[in-house]
Amino acid sequence: MTHTDRTLVLLDVDGVLVHPVGYKEAIRVTVNFFAAQMGQPPLGPDDDEIAVFEACGITNEWDSGAMCVSALLLAALDRRPDLRRETLDETLAAIGAAGMALTRPDFVGLVRELEPYLTDGQVPSLVHLSRLKAQIDAANLPLVTALLGDVYDLNTPTTGVFQASTLGARRFREAYCQPPPVERESLLAECDVPLLTGDSRDRLLRWTADADHGAAIFTARPSMPPSGKTHAPASGCAPEAELAVELVGLDGQVPLIAHGRIDWLAGRHGRVGADYIKPAPVQALAAIGAAASGAEIPALEAAAALAERDELTGPLAALADGSTHVMVFEDSITGVNAVRLAVEQLKRAGLAVTFEAVGVSPNADKQAALARVADRVVDDVNAGLALVPDWPL
Repeated sequence: MTHTDRTLVLLDVDGVLVHPVGYKEAIRVTVNFFAAQMGQPPLGPDDDEIAVFEACGITNEWDSGAMCVSALLLAALDRRPDLRRETLDETLAAIGAAGMALTRPDFVGLVRELEPYLTDGQVPSLVHLSRLKAQIDAANLPLVTALLGDVYDLNTPTTGVFQASTLGARRFREAYCQPPPVERESLLAECDVPLLTGDSRDRLLRWTADADHGAAIFTARPSMPPSGKTHAPASGCAPEAELAVELVGLDGQVPLIAHGRIDWLAGRHGRVGADYIKPAPVQALAAIGAAASGAEIPALEAAAALAERDELTGPLAALADGSTHVMVFEDSITGVNAVRLAVEQLKRAGLAVTFEAVGVSPNADKQAALARVADRVVDDVNAGLALVPDWPL
């Protein structure tokens, strides 16, 4: 390898660097919080039920948590409509004071009934609310609307509790500049399981110390904007990606290109984050530039310049000096395809770039799906990193 040749590694977070147990636990904690207000024991969904939500296309926990709590609320009001009050908080308190023992709702049945009505681009909680309008007592509609009407609003009760549970109280205050609805430690920090071993982390850092090598973390998880840049507090800007990077010991040592960084970039160019986040290639272009340079903001701006104006600038322009091999470690087809599109765009710009996808999953079914788009498939990221050229022994 000459001094002009380089290898860049892009690492996804969930399913690659960490096993994301904390999000599932946060759904349970959120549902159980409101169940307790209604005087009920823990009734939150188990892992199998959460898997059904995800399989049916309801992958955002803000949707699933609100849907579960609304099902509990309606179960109570079906039995005791006299407990309905003017506000949601007053109604929950009245139900709790009544001492009822509720039958646990059929969460799986609820989501399977909803699945045929879900299409790409629709918010599941809004689809559910629309269907409920024709099914429930109209007097209950304002109460369920308070839960389902806008799960992307941090003031929606279930969303606030979920975010405080995932981030922990301190991070919630820092991210949103308001007090958390619950005081607790971060469930992401407590429950997520590192998949990158300490030995692999140390080898990665030794490997990236070579000028011909670079790495970046590339995830759709919410995050803060780039360091030093301000943001308006919003549900999409939360340090969930940072918590994962801290968990595996890479904070401050490997660039992070996550949702908050992309939202910041999109805002600067009159776009929304969805225009740039994977499966779009812009986030992948930014990750490639960040891996090459170690600098997030120049890489983000270079990615937008190429996508918006077909201009090769900054860290991406520097790749014209020699050849570049990009390796992505992903557990999703979407992420692999995003990097493939980014590499194709760099090739069209005249750069000598090659691409290699390493699918990461211990699950046989997921491995079979990844094998259709990846060059290699491995059980875990540690085995995958051992395939990187010049990997330290």
